[in-house]
Amino acid sequence: YHTMFWMGPGNTISPLHYDPLDNLLVQVVGWKRVLLFPPNGHDNRFHGGDVKRHRNGGNEGDSEKSPFEGALWQYAGVDGNQYNTSAVDIEQPDYEKYPDFALAPTPYECLLG
Repeated sequence: YHTMFWMGPGNTISPLHYDPLDNLLVQVVGWKRVLLFPPNGHDNRFHGGDVKRHRNGGNEGDSEKSPFEGALWQYAGVDGNQYNTSAVDIEQPDYEKYPDFALAPTPYECLLG
């Protein structure tokens, strides 16, 4: 198992991403807005075949497939981003640069506080 502990100051904004490991999110003080896309949220069109996702320093034998693998709309790993992080600004998407983001499913909006 891997354990991650994330803390941040007020007004912290995380880019669109997926977490390859299970997480527990707790909001201790204030409020947090979270947008959750369904894990099967893609249009069944695929990038060119299986793309291995490497963790633990990129060991060849330790790969994991994203729940969004092949979902064109999420653009994870493009424009210099990590494999699990999207280049799309979901608050103001650039549909000319990322046209398939228009295929994204409607996210669930959660307010924690």
